[in-house]
Amino acid sequence: MTSSAFRIETRPLAGDKRETDARIFLWATPRSISTALERVMKNADGLDVLHEPFTDTYYFSSKRRSRRYGDPAVPAQDPVEADAVNARLEEAGRRGPVFVKDLAFQAEPYVTDALLATARNIFLTRDPLKVYASLVRIKPDFTEDEFGFTALERIWNRVHALQGAAIALDGEEFRADPHAIAYKLCVWSDVRYSPDMLTWEDGRIRDWAPHEELSQAKWHATLEKSRRILPPAAETPVRVDPAHREMVTRAQEIYRRLTADRIRPDPI
Repeated sequence: MTSSAFRIETRPLAGDKRETDARIFLWATPRSISTALERVMKNADGLDVLHEPFTDTYYFSSKRRSRRYGDPAVPAQDPVEADAVNARLEEAGRRGPVFVKDLAFQAEPYVTDALLATARNIFLTRDPLKVYASLVRIKPDFTEDEFGFTALERIWNRVHALQGAAIALDGEEFRADPHAIAYKLCVWSDVRYSPDMLTWEDGRIRDWAPHEELSQAKWHATLEKSRRILPPAAETPVRVDPAHREMVTRAQEIYRRLTADRIRPDPI
């Protein structure tokens, strides 16, 4: 075990792990390698994994924040109202260890303080220029909320005000050294780590319902074709549309604040 791993185990960035329950939340911005990290955790022994339970709450519930997708064509597989989703997460934690991945902007308006205060909260993001370059290709009319950085900081501030347990990760560093980051994350989360978690035969998070397949393929095509965490791509210039420059600047400031004390791979 490395010295850095010992530091993570004994000094979380906020809160005391001994006061937490069986829930581990991964709060992320879009395009931050979050679903790939979720796929790794899906391979952990004895860990249930829930994928984006607040998506339908944000887009389709009676208190939805966006009408981007109109009204649902078919009933959702799971309850979509916020109270029902929070109750589902409480029940999942009572059953045993559960890893919940969601985009911060989808969950922040709805997740309760009680859940945030008693869970281990992982904050995952990535250089805003990389997030921007990937997101603008898939959702060119994204809002600042859907960009995800302001929402991620809102949850970060709530967790710290509640003195909850929190750590931060960078998606590119995870891609560059997945074993080191996954190992340290597991140590902090009290999840048994195995190198076998880093490979798989099927890159899907779960089976998609017929009405989900096209949209999910758009977001997760690379992961679903993969068998492991792919290394970082070569750096390329990113052109930011003038209409988005202030938004990206705010995101860069948030990124620097949230990742200043992040978990990092050990120096070589």
